[in-house]
Amino acid sequence: MGAIARFSMQGPRQAALMAVLFAALPLMYWVSAAIVALVVLRQGFNQGFNILLAALLPGVAWYAVQQDITIFVVVLGSAVMASVLRVSASLPKAISISVFVGLIAVWLLPELSPQWYEVLEKGSQEYSVALQDSMDPQMIQQLEPWLFPILLGVVASMLQLFTVGALLLGRHWQAKLFNPGGFKEEFHNLRLPYWYGLIAVVMFLISGSDPIFGSWMPIVLVPMFIMGISVVHGVIAMGQLSKQWLMGFYISFLFFLPYMYALLILVALVDMLVDFRKRISIKD
Repeated sequence: MGAIARFSMQGPRQAALMAVLFAALPLMYWVSAAIVALVVLRQGFNQGFNILLAALLPGVAWYAVQQDITIFVVVLGSAVMASVLRVSASLPKAISISVFVGLIAVWLLPELSPQWYEVLEKGSQEYSVALQDSMDPQMIQQLEPWLFPILLGVVASMLQLFTVGALLLGRHWQAKLFNPGGFKEEFHNLRLPYWYGLIAVVMFLISGSDPIFGSWMPIVLVPMFIMGISVVHGVIAMGQLSKQWLMGFYISFLFFLPYMYALLILVALVDMLVDFRKRISIKD
């Protein structure tokens, strides 16, 4: 991966070539988004705009063939977030902006990607049928209006995660090439502000009041999930624990992904109030 970043930083032609190549490859668009984020972070949005346009060209082809807007959402989202990070020098602010990426995906997927709409609609219907053997019919009737919005929110949050991942990879590349160790310290200290926790609680209440807003909650939780990962990295680093702890942490995702996702969100929410890393540094 480091070789990709070094080659991309040799000039705009090299960066555009890499951005187009990875955007054209199936399921590798996130690397293209990371290259765009790297150029924006290092050289500004004016320089990165040409690379952004190049990265979006394969997206036009993918949309013409499959009506897939994934590349547009992820590449554009990472470019916007990288611009926010460059201007504000605040990783929490940049990651918070990803909520808008998820909300835009919720809005655009049903409108511009009918195939996704059909898949989600079919999935919600099949899940409703599967629940009939284990739940009361009245409960199923109350739950059915929520199934499609929640599935739509989950898909949008996955695109949001790819966007955040591309930004973090681009920032990692920038630090590795021009400021070794800078990203590690920045990520270990990533902490969302108190107001984000309040927004998450409010969004939870709103999304629970009407199925129309049911797709919002998975999107709001993504930055908190990223913060939860940051807390784990920061605590392990401060405690000078073995890298095997991190290895075990990521291996656990393979077996307990839903539980780990929920646990890390809870860790982030508690850390907004307690600030584990600050307490550990004070003790040291």
